[in-house]
Amino acid sequence: MLVDPNNRLVADTLEHEWNDKLRTLADAREQRERSQQQERLALDDAIRDRLVAMTADFKTLWGDPSLANRERKRLLAYIVEDVTLVKLPDEGTTRIHVRFKAGKTETLTAQNPKSSAQQVKTRPEVLDLIDKLLDIHTCSEIAEILNNRGIRPGGCIRPGKADIRFTAMRVSYAAQRNGLRSRRDRLRDRGMLTRSEAASRLGIHEATLIRWVEYGLVTRHAYNDYAFLYEVPDSNPPVKHSSRWDSLTDRAAAARAASGSKTL
Repeated sequence: MLVDPNNRLVADTLEHEWNDKLRTLADAREQRERSQQQERLALDDAIRDRLVAMTADFKTLWGDPSLANRERKRLLAYIVEDVTLVKLPDEGTTRIHVRFKAGKTETLTAQNPKSSAQQVKTRPEVLDLIDKLLDIHTCSEIAEILNNRGIRPGGCIRPGKADIRFTAMRVSYAAQRNGLRSRRDRLRDRGMLTRSEAASRLGIHEATLIRWVEYGLVTRHAYNDYAFLYEVPDSNPPVKHSSRWDSLTDRAAAARAASGSKTL
């Protein structure tokens, strides 16, 4: 509007060219936006197909036993935005709120992890079994029975520690810690005697008692791998005889029988 009238023709020409350039720019921008939108739609379809395929691939990859835990953490980092833990001490559980990167949320509930003391604590059913076995077995024998049944200390097989097995010391410790009566006390309650007590009751030397055990005249019961208690019958206990005295008695009896004399 401010152009000199003498130059109005030049101004009109410049304005016309300027408008043409503006239309060309607008068309270029519209074409670019249309192209980007088409590319975005094609990319979204490809991503959607890839994500659908990843759901199966993710499960397969996650379940691969050869996959290291650090790689599993990386997989979670790709899909999980954040996790909030709310511990419920009264219920012994933890509530887990998971927020995924796509915006979806999910709430899970899990049992609180056991302490180290609880992890090594022997289960009640195993203690009941040990209590029953102590009536007839030593601790080493009980350890062998538990190991043969696949029972491990703490009641489970821990990863990387599957070689931990029961021993006589572990069985004895579990029994003492949980107030189970020892095998020795159980045998004493049944009237079993120590070596000196049994020898004294039978009126023999302790060495003679050992020989009588070997000959089956006296029964002994082990309460550990190297100690025993002895069972002496209350009725008709074995009696020690002198071989020399028995020989003289037999000869005297034979002589009396031959002479027809009577024994007074």
